Amino acid sequence: MLGVSAMAVQNALVQISLKGVPSTAVMTTNITRFMMDIGEVMFGRKRSDVTEARDRAMQTWSAIAGFAVGCGLGATCETAIGLSSLALPAGLAVVAVAMGISVNLKGGEGQ
Repeated sequence: MLGVSAMAVQNALVQISLKGVPSTAVMTTNITRFMMDIGEVMFGRKRSDVTEARDRAMQTWSAIAGFAVGCGLGATCETAIGLSSLALPAGLAVVAVAMGISVNLKGGEGQ
């Protein structure tokens, strides 16, 4: 809970300090919500609240696990090959932008 509290403080500080900008802590929000849902599942009194919390936790855990695996892979690649490891995510980002532009130019989704 100390870690969750630290993330909550960090999230609040960013929102107070940088007014009018999008949140920089989406995973902080996901983890905070997940932990609150776990608490509700374990100690909740109302069956309907427990069911809702369990459903939210089941939807959120995969994003948290994917983030953790991605962080681990990123750290491993950076340790193994240095800054060259940034070429893969940067290249994938360029491909994603190109695909998005291509779909919009063809009149596909997003229009």
